[in-house]
Amino acid sequence: MAAAYALALAARRDPDMVPVMTAWHALAALDPRCPRLRGVLDRMREVLDVTPPADRSVRAYDEANAIAMEDLAANLAIGRHAMGLLRRIGAGGGGGLPQTVLLLSEPGWLSGVGWGTASAGLFLAQEQVDLRQATGGVLGEDVAPPHVVTIGPLAAWEMVEAGIPHSPCDMEGAADLIRRQVVERVLVAALRAVPRGDSLVPAGMGGLVRLARAGGIPVHVCLPAAAINWQGLTMAPVPGLDILPLSLIDGFVTDRGTCPPAVGALSERFPDHEPVHGTDTSAANDA
Repeated sequence: MAAAYALALAARRDPDMVPVMTAWHALAALDPRCPRLRGVLDRMREVLDVTPPADRSVRAYDEANAIAMEDLAANLAIGRHAMGLLRRIGAGGGGGLPQTVLLLSEPGWLSGVGWGTASAGLFLAQEQVDLRQATGGVLGEDVAPPHVVTIGPLAAWEMVEAGIPHSPCDMEGAADLIRRQVVERVLVAALRAVPRGDSLVPAGMGGLVRLARAGGIPVHVCLPAAAINWQGLTMAPVPGLDILPLSLIDGFVTDRGTCPPAVGALSERFPDHEPVHGTDTSAANDA
């Protein structure tokens, strides 16, 4: 999203395509392996290429706004599908108590527009509770919203603003909760993935996922189609990020629904995307 608006700013400063493409190359070089970044940049370039210079600035902002709204809609769809997981009372809850969910995600406003991928379901669950209270039980669902364990002050701030019950902690505190079986489910926001299911997450989160899996705690990865590199066969290491192999994942929550942790499950969920088979394009992508 930042890259889309950056190109809009470049077009406003100088609508000629030479300086616009200079900005394009500078942005593309920030993370050559990121499918979302390259996809947005290519889409903006295609629009600006066919737009007269006098209209490029306005058209660029219109397209950036459209991309942002699509991102918001995708995360909202992920949240709706995640609601099915959040409605279930965990084994450690019982008695109508909410399950405790560990949120491994960047804050929503930093990982998406308005909604984060993994946090969208939490916001929707709390909205149902607020709606039921505001209407005296006429509207909304009578469900116990999950108690959320957050990592980092910004994610905790978002939970406070939304009125979601939460406990802020650091990595060590989250690991202790996992060991003591306080956490009943882990929601992970993947930064990117390959079609077979291997995903990238922020550094440190991979260790928490391994700890959760060792303790039998289900781990669900939330990601939109735009975050999947459909031409990638394997996930290459990226500095500052952890690789989450398919073997550590219990299921995916996408903008088109949930799917099991099986090779080919993501491709079946998105049949309009055709992964490249038989060749590894990572070298070509790097070039």
